[in-house]
Amino acid sequence: MEEQQPKSYVKLGRFVLFLLILILLSSMVIKGPFKEWLNGSTFNFVFRSSVLSRIIRDDLSGKKGDYAIYIEDLSDAENYGLRQNDMFPAASLYKLYLMAAILKEVDKGNLKLEDTVTSSKSRLIEIYGSTDSGYEEAPETISYTLDEALTRIGRVSDNFSSIMLTDKIGIGKIQEMAEELGAENTRIKSPTLIVNNEEEPYISTSASDIGRFFRKLYTKEIVSVSVSDKLTEFLKLNQLNDRIPAGLSGEVKVIHKTGELSRVRHDAGIVYLPGKAYIIVLMSQNLR
Repeated sequence: MEEQQPKSYVKLGRFVLFLLILILLSSMVIKGPFKEWLNGSTFNFVFRSSVLSRIIRDDLSGKKGDYAIYIEDLSDAENYGLRQNDMFPAASLYKLYLMAAILKEVDKGNLKLEDTVTSSKSRLIEIYGSTDSGYEEAPETISYTLDEALTRIGRVSDNFSSIMLTDKIGIGKIQEMAEELGAENTRIKSPTLIVNNEEEPYISTSASDIGRFFRKLYTKEIVSVSVSDKLTEFLKLNQLNDRIPAGLSGEVKVIHKTGELSRVRHDAGIVYLPGKAYIIVLMSQNLR
């Protein structure tokens, strides 16, 4: 499970809340295409809203760390990107492809949601490197149905459940799912993966790949309509809502997935506003 965040990381959630308000305002006020030139090759934008580019540029100015952002208005295919094709450590965002791969096997009849996965606590600790949060008092033998494991991942990004599901289908199936969904910059492979003579994070992805995933989820093209609907139900359970402000009541609805490692914080999903739906992907690394 992902740790609860220090207050410094909660600032990201405040920024996103402000961003959501400006998105809604810009969608009502701004007409036609806009162009804005920014110095630096790390900025790569395709957008209509100069308001968004100014907000993000000003908010990130002087902040420590590296950031990637992808925003897409699903009603008219507007999009905005900051380093959206750069590869970042995926952290728990890889679990999107894991969940989809499991549900694909269920859809094909190779697995059932009532099937079980079982592992020893000591083995899970050895693989993960520590005791996952919430498992301090767990028995030595841990067992879940696939449905229970997927629920735990959707709700709290449970790492032990993720390890057991990966054991069930193999890491190759997760990579195959990423490729099937057109994730060109996503690698879910060996820790020794070398790209251009440099060691690369063995589980990595990009903001554009994750944006593509949620676009296919929105159009119900993750394997099938039934798989897309089931995956959406699991993601709706998310209780980690300190970044994209998914806990808001009222007309704003969010389906999302967080990810984190040391000095890495991500959040990505679909934000439903009145009459509008947006994909928002926020990725960061090398944070203070």
